[in-house]
Amino acid sequence: MTSLPDQVITTRSLRVRLREATILSGIDLAIGRGEFWGIAGPNGSGKTTLVRAVLGFLPAGPGELEVFGRRIEDWPLTGLRRRIGYLPQNLSIDEGFPISAREVILMARAGRRGLFQRLTAEDREVAENCARELGLLPLLDRPLGSLSGGERQLTQLARALAQQPELLILDEPTNNLDPRAAAGFMTTVGRLHRDKGLTVIVITHEIPILPPECAKVALLREGRLAGAGAAGELLTSKTLSGLYGYPVDVEVRAGRHYLFNRTIG
Repeated sequence: MTSLPDQVITTRSLRVRLREATILSGIDLAIGRGEFWGIAGPNGSGKTTLVRAVLGFLPAGPGELEVFGRRIEDWPLTGLRRRIGYLPQNLSIDEGFPISAREVILMARAGRRGLFQRLTAEDREVAENCARELGLLPLLDRPLGSLSGGERQLTQLARALAQQPELLILDEPTNNLDPRAAAGFMTTVGRLHRDKGLTVIVITHEIPILPPECAKVALLREGRLAGAGAAGELLTSKTLSGLYGYPVDVEVRAGRHYLFNRTIG
């Protein structure tokens, strides 16, 4: 398979197996540089498995998977992960652990430098600039455990950005956030996409969190692709009713797609 130079992720008939069980099958995707994609579907549909395959955490195949124009099996994992900013699902740090927001963000720079390499003034400047961009400067020296859920998630986002990635992957990033914090977080992600031209992938089972900047979606159901393409064409009542297995109506407000249980009379 030969992917175009501007494709960040390309799959063809991709299958992913885990402990003798097929989790994903027949996945065909082409995610271009600078695009914002939502990968959505019910819990257990294979969304996180797809991300873990892209990151090299899980063996992929049969089928083909390329990341940044290179077959996944040809990538040295440290080289691949330096180019991807990743915010995993349910990332937790013990509230009693004495680590500051600044130190969390600097973890990304330590990862780029490599084991036992000292951080430089440049590393600290990059971390501080990422914190400034997300409005976190006043919180940098506070213990992570003292921050609100939204502030912690922004700190983790700053950590991902401090890696200076070409691709940003967020897995269920609004889990455990209240509605206001979730909306604010995703608005920030949309702004970063616009301002930086980052390729962004958001994994979610909640369609309404996807911001207006999310122009494309891939819909997964039971390990198979139920559709991939323009969000406006796929996020419809008919498609989403089939995806989630119950009747829903869809209403678009300010570029976001809201789902409502359909009244059956």
